[in-house]
Amino acid sequence: MKNALIGFLALLTFQVFAQKPSVESLKGAEMARFNVMVAKDRAGLEAVLHNDLTYFHSSGASDNKDSYIASIFSGKSNYQSIEVVELLTRVYGKTGINTGIVNIMNINAEGKATPLKLRFTDVFVFESGRWQMVSWQSTKLAN
Repeated sequence: MKNALIGFLALLTFQVFAQKPSVESLKGAEMARFNVMVAKDRAGLEAVLHNDLTYFHSSGASDNKDSYIASIFSGKSNYQSIEVVELLTRVYGKTGINTGIVNIMNINAEGKATPLKLRFTDVFVFESGRWQMVSWQSTKLAN
């Protein structure tokens, strides 16, 4: 129930902020994306991830939209929390680029909490009245 409520609020936030392409709406879309990842909200993920998504993990592994969503629901990518440490948002027409640092708490296959500190760049496109992430690339930093 708690995850459903978090997912609903994240999707609502995403829809409220993503009315027009702007720095503020892109920041809102990014924060909503992090929230739906933690909440394992399939509808929210479907809305915020572009069909042409290329997702490069800090390990070097890559996913497309379907395989990335599957990894969240299989437990392969088990996000417990995502804290934004730094975020620079730029918008160029209907293209947005976020760069920053996040602290992620992930639960591994053995159930152990694994902290990750990542520097990332992601690219969003504004289509169908909302921001959709089309690319992600991250690098591990020392915790």
